[in-house]
Amino acid sequence: MNTRASFPLSLTFEGQHYAGTITPSEDVGINGMPVYFRVTLGDNFFAYLCCSDHGWKDRDKEGHPGGLIQSIGNYITDYYE
Repeated sequence: MNTRASFPLSLTFEGQHYAGTITPSEDVGINGMPVYFRVTLGDNFFAYLCCSDHGWKDRDKEGHPGGLIQSIGNYITDYYE
């Protein structure tokens, strides 16, 4: 993980505010974007997220709400645009 490239996460999803940190992997895909991202909410690990042809997903399939995964993924996409 490239902790020097970490950036803050701050978004509201379904009326609840989420804050944490997103850390990109050092591995980069063919589109130039990191392959996956480590997401923490507060001081707690949340998930490793990756983007596929079908949208964002939890790499380890921990059963997190799909809408929240997509919202965090959109936040990541916006950060890189």
